[in-house]
Amino acid sequence: MGIALLRMLPKRPFLLTMAYSFAFAISSPIGVGIGIAIDATTQPQAADWIYAISMGLACGVFIYVAINHLIAKGYHPQAKLFFDTPFFKFVAVLLGLGVIAVVMIWD
Repeated sequence: MGIALLRMLPKRPFLLTMAYSFAFAISSPIGVGIGIAIDATTQPQAADWIYAISMGLACGVFIYVAINHLIAKGYHPQAKLFFDTPFFKFVAVLLGLGVIAVVMIWD
């Protein structure tokens, strides 16, 4: 993420870029710690609701990023591919959503 930030805004001050990169790198372990603390201290029914809400937010972010970055903007391959169309990208997002839904139901 820090490298992508440098490519997008190359004239950004180095220390500010390092601060953004550090915040991005530390956010995942902090989130895991918060999740462990919530899971260890809440009643089972409340923990189920918190789990459902947080998984819904995570899946919503995943869907937003997939639609906004993969389908709308896309990437430009070096050679034309049969499957490199918005339709197949949309099918891939729906397939990913379906797999996540099935896994969540089995869990």
